[in-house]
Amino acid sequence: MQQSYLYAPFNDESPDKIAQYQIAQDNSVQALVETLREMARVASSVPDLRKIEGTTDVIEEIGKASFEASKLVHDYVLPSVKGKSSIVARLITHAPSSMSFRIAQCQQKCLDLTKKLDRRLLIDINVRVKEVGAEVKKNKIHEWIKAPDNSSSYNVARKKHQHGTGSWFLDGSQFLGWKEQPGSVLWLSGGPGCGKTILCSSAIHNIIEFCKLKPLARGYAYIFFDGTMAQSEALDYNKFMRSLIRQLSNRHSDTMHAALVDLYHACDDGHIQPPESQLKDTLSQMLKSFDSTYIVIDSLDECVDQADLLQWIQSVAAEASGRLHLMLTSRPEPDIEKGLTSLSHLKRVPIVDKCARIDITAYLDARLRSTEMDKWREPEKQTIKSTLLAGSGGMFRWVVLQMDDLMKCFNKAQLTLQLMALPRDLDATYAKIFQQSSYPDALKILLQFLVYSQSPMTVDQLAEVLAVDFNAIGGPLYKPDLRPERPSDIFSICYGLVIEFEGTVKLAHFSVKEYFVKRIASEADSQSVITQVCLANILHFDRPSVLDWTNPSYNLRDHIDSLFPLARYAASYWVYHFRLSGAGATSCPLLQRMLSKLFRLPSTTQSYALISWVRLHRLSANNVSGQLPMGASPLYYACLAGAIHAVEHLVQNGAVINAADESSNNPLLIASLEGHLGVVNVLLDNGADSSVRDTKSGTALQAASSKGHLAVVKLLIEMGADVNSQGGDYGTALHAASSEGYLEVARLLLERGADINLQVGTYGTALQVAAAGDKREVAQLLLDKGADANVKAGTSGTALYIASSQGNFELATLLLGKGADVNIQGGDCETALHAASSEGHLEVVKLLLQQRADVNIEGDIHGSALQAACARGYIEVTHLLLESKADANAKGWTAESALYMASAQGHLELATLLLEKGADANIQGGSHGTALHAACVAGHLEIAQLLLDKGADANIEGGFYGTALQAASAGGHLELVELLLEKGADMNVEEGFYGTELQAASSGGHLEVVKLLLDRGAVVNIQGGDYGTALHAASAEGHFGVAQLLLDKGADVNTQAEDYGTALQAASMRGQVQVAWLLLDEGADVNGNGGFHGSALKAARAGDHLEIAQLLQERGAVDAQ
Repeated sequence: MQQSYLYAPFNDESPDKIAQYQIAQDNSVQALVETLREMARVASSVPDLRKIEGTTDVIEEIGKASFEASKLVHDYVLPSVKGKSSIVARLITHAPSSMSFRIAQCQQKCLDLTKKLDRRLLIDINVRVKEVGAEVKKNKIHEWIKAPDNSSSYNVARKKHQHGTGSWFLDGSQFLGWKEQPGSVLWLSGGPGCGKTILCSSAIHNIIEFCKLKPLARGYAYIFFDGTMAQSEALDYNKFMRSLIRQLSNRHSDTMHAALVDLYHACDDGHIQPPESQLKDTLSQMLKSFDSTYIVIDSLDECVDQADLLQWIQSVAAEASGRLHLMLTSRPEPDIEKGLTSLSHLKRVPIVDKCARIDITAYLDARLRSTEMDKWREPEKQTIKSTLLAGSGGMFRWVVLQMDDLMKCFNKAQLTLQLMALPRDLDATYAKIFQQSSYPDALKILLQFLVYSQSPMTVDQLAEVLAVDFNAIGGPLYKPDLRPERPSDIFSICYGLVIEFEGTVKLAHFSVKEYFVKRIASEADSQSVITQVCLANILHFDRPSVLDWTNPSYNLRDHIDSLFPLARYAASYWVYHFRLSGAGATSCPLLQRMLSKLFRLPSTTQSYALISWVRLHRLSANNVSGQLPMGASPLYYACLAGAIHAVEHLVQNGAVINAADESSNNPLLIASLEGHLGVVNVLLDNGADSSVRDTKSGTALQAASSKGHLAVVKLLIEMGADVNSQGGDYGTALHAASSEGYLEVARLLLERGADINLQVGTYGTALQVAAAGDKREVAQLLLDKGADANVKAGTSGTALYIASSQGNFELATLLLGKGADVNIQGGDCETALHAASSEGHLEVVKLLLQQRADVNIEGDIHGSALQAACARGYIEVTHLLLESKADANAKGWTAESALYMASAQGHLELATLLLEKGADANIQGGSHGTALHAACVAGHLEIAQLLLDKGADANIEGGFYGTALQAASAGGHLELVELLLEKGADMNVEEGFYGTELQAASSGGHLEVVKLLLDRGAVVNIQGGDYGTALHAASAEGHFGVAQLLLDKGADVNTQAEDYGTALQAASMRGQVQVAWLLLDEGADVNGNGGFHGSALKAARAGDHLEIAQLLQERGAVDAQ
């Protein structure tokens, strides 16, 4: 009887039916297991899951659900009834309906948790997307600022540091006092080879650790002017400032420094490069953002713009004396000493023999203790030490080189002999290395490349240099068989003179370069040899069989670098080296022979080597503008290179001189742009048309003027070039010369009839162009020659407006002295005062006010100058303008008062100042309404508190959000909402885009704000705004938690709204699957009518949300199609 009772559900069924039921239930359990696996996969896909906000509770729920599901599977698979077949056992143990229900319930819970976790992860992904966007912008700005990386020089120096050296300096009173005393300048001076750079790197290491103790209060930056590098851009003043700006921006915080971001935006979002005045101003702003800033400059004597750098040091030492700690190292040169002695807090630390001996002794002791010196007994070691100390003269590098050389001795006699014949100084040491070299020719050419190459050289590239046979018949020839089998053998050839770091080879010390240039090879000779090596590499590609350019199976660039490591360098720089060799103007038979092969003289058709050069160059160019054009004539390429003999041969053999169209491949244009006077002369003598132009460079005269080629400009004018011809990027030749600051070219053009006030392009006149580029000498010339200082042409305002926007005090003073109207409006109807105020240039603002600038003129962008200053948070400028009777309540055409702007941007100190000066806290204007509205939109709690304390009305209506409470609620600013409610803000006011504050908070998914509002009495079913009810808003935006809370608090699931209809229609229209599930489970009418689409099913289909459409149909939606 009992068995019959247990089998009751199947009494009338056949065994096959029972088996089918069991199979179906097995499949359900298997589906549950798969769901469990998916839930675990989602949870385990994020390693730092618990760090994501809002996932902790979900993780705990997943743990519970996993346990319940595992227990269910266990109960199902291992029934406790013994002695029965599996099917019978399961049927006895688990009633069919009960088991099906448990499986379905557990699977649904797992699915819900998986989707809930997915939503949390999606929120986190959105946050990370914003972070990635910020990082992309940061990288873009860093790429634009083009700052050289000094870290490699620092790392090289640190690698050379010997433990225990430098303590006499780092622990000394002068260095310790410098660290603590703002405004002090520490100058570490010493002769060549005394260890300044290594000592400097130790100081930097000390400062880095010191600044880590207070990372936000202390900033630091360092510069190594490394004269061993041929890449001169790392040695100039402009790059110096860019490097400091980038480093200090990185030190400021996790985000990029606002001053650098402002500079980027001021330069047309990176479309133009900043003048030095703007770089200097940005750097000054950064220095003010730290309590203390430590700047270390190594090898000041190796900076190519030493005068500019010394002037900056004098200026910044005075301006930032309360915050700046400046350390310098250099040789004791007279010009440097003269430039530094005027500094009031200068502390000079000469590295005298006594100091250097401390470090040399520590170095020798460490070296003599090493295993490499085990072959010598203690007496010999002491002899080595005393002899080297006596002969060092404080030169650390000299000692290092002698120690390296002594290592080669294999017996006492040889050691004694070598110690008796030590070279007297570094020059004598280098001479000895050259004299004893087994491969003097190879050593010479390798050093020629290291001294003059235009990019860092790798070991493989230098080994490739030795693969050129200079004695080959017909001229230098590239022979792969001459390449060293082991590229690293170059270090034995150059022993003591070079080092390798991070894959590149460089000279071991600046003194090596000095000796080489002075004693071994002239620059012209070296540049000629480098050119020959480069051309030999290119000429090797004079047949198609050398390289398959079209093979898709490999990366072409990597393939070429592996086969021919020097080829891309040769293609990129042979022209540069050729020009500096002087061979373009004089006869060098070897080079002329190689050029004849490249240009296939006397033929005028392209050689395969020429095609290969262009391809290699294009493969190496960083951007399209830097690439050689494909398909140009051999004459064009010869003109670009300045190969005058090749040009003459090509012209004599019928090469076409004048391009048929206005393409960029015109020989005269490229020769003028590159400044090849002799080539231009040949072309003009043979009928070149000087009026031909292209869209970028304009005419040949404009091209030459833009690069400052005075002799070419003079020749072109004498040959009839139109001095006022328009075209190209600059407009006219005078605009081109003025933009780039070529004073003598501008003077010549004016003497030859250039129209000084001709208006062309973005900036207008040549004076405005000169102002934009901070070319003061050219501006002075133009003003002296009658340029109108008040022309408003172009889109950038007058010259005074441009100078003021850049903070260029000197140029602004010059323009005002030449009659510039201080109140003239241009550049969106704004004045120079607007421009200076919006960029925070205090001294220029003072100057303009002294010249009677009208402080209350309204412009089209900022309104008044006061509004312009407040919008960017410049408190000193704001204070000055208010003292000069600026109207604190002026609104301008934007209707946004200064207080409104300060409040919107979160400038608390500014807002306080404005209120003290009579700003009205309740004045209406702008897209948000009052200043309180603006502060609430951005979530600025302290400013909102200030405004309310100063009489701001918490219930005043206006702007996009209607009330301040709705604005704060929309942004999810919980503390602000609490503050406003405490100050008497009314709830349930139907205003603004959302209707009420509850709809606003619900739309944004701000659960805590929604809870607070409901607890304080917000009406859950009130209608209004764009969505309808709060439930409509949460449903449309997919905020599951908010929707659940609203339903728990009595929200009517079937309330109709005008546009969306029901909340279910809102969720269906916007594709919110989880919310749709929730609403249906809470009794939403699946066929409810109304709204724009008529029904939820139609709304889902209109949005192509097929998953929701399927769900609705499963829940009984009637298909009305």
